[in-house]
Amino acid sequence: MKKRITVIIVTVIALLTIVSYLISERLNAYQDIEEVIEQEFRTLRQYVEDVYAIEFLDDDRALVFYSWDFPAFYNFGVMELEKTWRGWQFVEAISNRMERKRAWLKGTYAEIGDHAILRGPTWASVDKIEIITADGREYIPELGRAEWQMWYLILEDEPFEEATFILYDSDGEVLKEEVLEFDLNWPE
Repeated sequence: MKKRITVIIVTVIALLTIVSYLISERLNAYQDIEEVIEQEFRTLRQYVEDVYAIEFLDDDRALVFYSWDFPAFYNFGVMELEKTWRGWQFVEAISNRMERKRAWLKGTYAEIGDHAILRGPTWASVDKIEIITADGREYIPELGRAEWQMWYLILEDEPFEEATFILYDSDGEVLKEEVLEFDLNWPE
C-alpha cells in the first residue's frame, strides 16, 4: 500500500512539473519583445529611447539598437537580451556618444558580448551603404530610422580600423565616398 501511494505522489508531482513547464513555455513564447525592451529601458533609467532595429542573433538572443537625442551629441546604444525559461532577460548594454557635426557619415566601434559592432548616423537621403576594407572585404550594413538615420554592422569576422564607405541614393547613384577610421581600443 505504501509503495502504491508513493508511486501516485511521484507521478502527480512529475505531471504537475511537466504541466507547469509547458504553461510557462507557452506564456514566454507569446511574450512581446517590444514590451520587454520597454521594461528594460525603464530598469536602466533610460526613458528617452528610439529603437531603430532589433536583430535576432538566434532564437534565444537579440540585439536592440537604440538612440536618444541630447543637444550637442549623438547618443546610441546596443542592448543584448537573452531568452530564458523566465522570458527575455537583460544581459548587457553599451552606449556611445559623438559630437554633432555636419557630416554625411559618422561611425564608432563597440563590443557587446562576443560581437563587434560598427554603427553611427548618416543622412536621410542615403538608401544603401557599401563598405570596402583595405584587404578587400565588402559589407552592406543595415539602415535603421530613429530621430535620424542610423547604420549598423554586426561583424562576423575580424574588425577593421579603416574602410571606404560608398553612400548610394534610392536610384543607385553614388552620393558620397568617404573613408572612416575606427578606434578598436574601445573602451579606453
